Amino acid sequence: MVQESIYKNIAIIGCGAAGGLAAVLLCKNPYNKVTAFDVKEPFSTLLPTGGGRCNLTNDEKDVREFVKNYPRGEKFLISVFSKFGQEKTRELFKDLGIKTYVQEDKRVFPISNSSQKTIQTLNKHLETSNFKHIKEKVVSIKKEDKFVVKSENKEYVFDYVIVTTGGRGNGFEIAKNLGHNIIEPKPSLCAIDIEEKYLYSLSGLSFKNVEIQSKLGKKKLPTVYGDILFSHKAITGPAIFKVSALSAFDNIEELEMTIKLVDISQDEIEKYIRENQKKTIKNVFSKFVPESYINAIIDEHKIDGNKQTAQIKKQEKEILINSLLAQRLHAKSRLKDSEIVTAGGIDLKEIDSKTMQSKLVDGLYFAGEILNIDAYTGGFNLQNCWSTAFIIAQDLN
Repeated sequence: MVQESIYKNIAIIGCGAAGGLAAVLLCKNPYNKVTAFDVKEPFSTLLPTGGGRCNLTNDEKDVREFVKNYPRGEKFLISVFSKFGQEKTRELFKDLGIKTYVQEDKRVFPISNSSQKTIQTLNKHLETSNFKHIKEKVVSIKKEDKFVVKSENKEYVFDYVIVTTGGRGNGFEIAKNLGHNIIEPKPSLCAIDIEEKYLYSLSGLSFKNVEIQSKLGKKKLPTVYGDILFSHKAITGPAIFKVSALSAFDNIEELEMTIKLVDISQDEIEKYIRENQKKTIKNVFSKFVPESYINAIIDEHKIDGNKQTAQIKKQEKEILINSLLAQRLHAKSRLKDSEIVTAGGIDLKEIDSKTMQSKLVDGLYFAGEILNIDAYTGGFNLQNCWSTAFIIAQDLN
């Protein structure tokens, strides 16, 4: 009979993507006793990812290109992904019974195209005698000789603790009480409410691969590319999420976006106008964008879209061309509760990237979104979860 002292008694606080994978990998070692605290079922945070299809990661193979998708955490993650990046992640999921494929945009999905089936497959690996799921909320953790984990109901004692409560749980308070510095969490990957509300009449209209140049007062943000979508109360989509991530810690009311909706030059537009003088203004400009968009522009600026292009005034032409190549939008606010992830979290200076162990408290580990790491959409946020969880499991196994 194996003596009790040989076992490692490990607590995982939060059993979403990072906590769940850490549990799966740790339970493969029969000398680990793993207890996960979460009021929800393991991996349930995966349900909405990828629109229910489960966007597991991204197929960008160059690590240095991969980390450019993280507004916070880029340098820290070079070390992490060099140890366990997207290719090893796909191999691991294959070993766990989840085969994947790559879309044209490099996003990686399970062949099942189902978050639910992915969760079911992963949870089968937790049907072991050395895993226990306690549906209780942890309210505090103290480090004495061992870790004392206090839930709403009772106290438990563990040798090691892994905190993976994400960006919205009480893990920040737990970490703070254990001495860690917390970068105040802010909403990231948000839809943005704009002052140009006349464009909300275009709800459902999307544009592919637009270019957005943004500034906050005099401060310029990096140019971003991607899709945008108009809804009835905000502008959203991957490109807007990038802008919101880059400005997560700034006053959003100072944000001005200049959007190039079409990949065409002003000279080409001018030439087409000259060649189609007898056509209506509405007809000519609808060649480049949907007519509903042109209708919104001409209505807002009181332009007669039915008159011939030959009759267009200089100011009218300038307004219409700018609406295609340099549409200015002014942010009013981040759409409340629209964020997909949060920016901020545990200061990375206090975490050892080789093990994900706290530099302040021995035996205390952190993984996933609780760290001051966030990324654009496309599988990058989940890759942070998988990689940091794997490194913890490697250190403890």
